Amino acid sequence: MKKVFLAFASTIILAGMNFSCNLIDSKNQETMSKEDSLAAVANAPIIEFEEEVFDFGTLTEGDTVQHEFKFKNIGKSALQITDVQVQCGCTIASKPEYPVGIGQSAKIVVRFNSKGKAGTNKKFVTIYSNAIPNQTVLSFTALVEGKNMPDAVKSAVSKIPKI
Repeated sequence: MKKVFLAFASTIILAGMNFSCNLIDSKNQETMSKEDSLAAVANAPIIEFEEEVFDFGTLTEGDTVQHEFKFKNIGKSALQITDVQVQCGCTIASKPEYPVGIGQSAKIVVRFNSKGKAGTNKKFVTIYSNAIPNQTVLSFTALVEGKNMPDAVKSAVSKIPKI
């Protein structure tokens, strides 16, 4: 009976010691994670656009126009653009498929097709990257005059304030 009790007590003591060691290890890992996180932020890429808003001006319905949003990596590690999402099917955006090195420049090319888009248009393009912050929103505007619009209507539309 003493042997059974001794074995049982030893098992509980060893299990308790193992549990407490795991807690100590997890606390050390949390500290390391925070330190690693701070180091990662300090050494992260930073994306800086020359402009984040562009105005195409007045277009005739059916025109297709494009603009290059130029940017530079001013951070401390390589910048990777992971995704570019556009607001609607009238807009196409392309991104660099290669990492942008420290101090290097690249561009996001945005193409807008104004077919069926008569009136004032404001569209958004969201850039996802490994930069801090990891999301940047670009936008553009265009005033699209319909092909068959009378001149009086075109004149009235051109006086509408842009959004």
